[in-house]
Order: sequence, then structure tokens, then C-alpha cells
Amino acid sequence: MSQNKSILPPNATQLQKDLEAASTGRLSLLNVDALRYLNNPEHCQIEFLPWLAWAMSVDVWDSNWPEDTQRSVVRESIQIHQRKGTVGGLKRTLGSFITGRIRVTEWFEYGGEPYTFRVYATYKNTGMSVEDVELIYSAIMQTKNLRSHLEFFLPEIETEDTVPRYGVALGHLETTTIYPREDNV
Repeated sequence: MSQNKSILPPNATQLQKDLEAASTGRLSLLNVDALRYLNNPEHCQIEFLPWLAWAMSVDVWDSNWPEDTQRSVVRESIQIHQRKGTVGGLKRTLGSFITGRIRVTEWFEYGGEPYTFRVYATYKNTGMSVEDVELIYSAIMQTKNLRSHLEFFLPEIETEDTVPRYGVALGHLETTTIYPREDNV
């Protein structure tokens, strides 16, 4: 037992003293600072973020997200769970990993069937893959209240380009392809 003070009682056996001496050297190699920040999404090492997300009950996770998005999702987890089942909770969930505008309208705002809602997500100058749409849909289903039904989800892309774009809308779990308008109609 070199420079470390023993925590064993004075009547410790020789075996206990030998075990303490053997383990003290290895314990001093631990990086205590890394352990100190394991529960802090801002300072946690990137390789430990998926486990922190699991510990914080993050509902939607994609390991391909950039680091700042992963940290944002973990940071917002507690506030999301406090508001789960509300429009605010849904917006906060989607806002934690979508950069853009999110609009949620409920049935009484547009005259729809009772307990239905629509979600519009606007991206600026970025596209989205089918996996992105599935991830957003999964987040909506896990965050919405149980009585409400998603009537319509529309991912919108805002761009300043003059080139025609194609889009896809998801309504009642059916995929609808939208083609550019033909001028001769």
C-alpha cells in the first residue's frame, strides 16, 4: 500500500490487506473525470451517449445523427416525458432532432374528424430519406396521446432553387407521390 491511505479496519486479515494492495494500483488508473460526466449530455463522451439516451428513456434514436443532434435529444428527454401526450410534447420531440419548422394542427382547428391531427415538418434546403420519414412517424406515434390519430403527415422542403422538385406525403399510412404541375393542363 504505497501512498494511498487504507480504508481497512485495524483488525484486517493479511488476505484483505493483500487484496487492497493489489486492487489499489488498478483503481488509480481509472479516469474519474469521465465517470463524473456520464449523466451530463453536454459533457458525456460521444461513445457513451447511446447508453445515456437509454438511461434517460429516449424514445427515438439514430446513431447516424450528428453529435449535436444526439446531445439535444438526450438533453430534451426529461422535458419531453413531462409533456408526453400533448401538442407541446409532440413539437418538442420532433424539434429535438428536426431542424426546421414544425406545425401540429388538431381536428378542431381544421374541421376534421374528432381526435385527429396533422403534422407538417418544414426543412430548409435539405432533403429527407425514407428512413427519416419512418423515424419521424415513429416519434409521432410514441409521443402522441393514445386517443388521437395521425390523419396526415407532410414533410415539406423549402428551397430557393428554381428547379422543380418532387415530394411525397403520407396520409393514413398510404404513400402519395406528388408530381410537378404540367402547364398544358
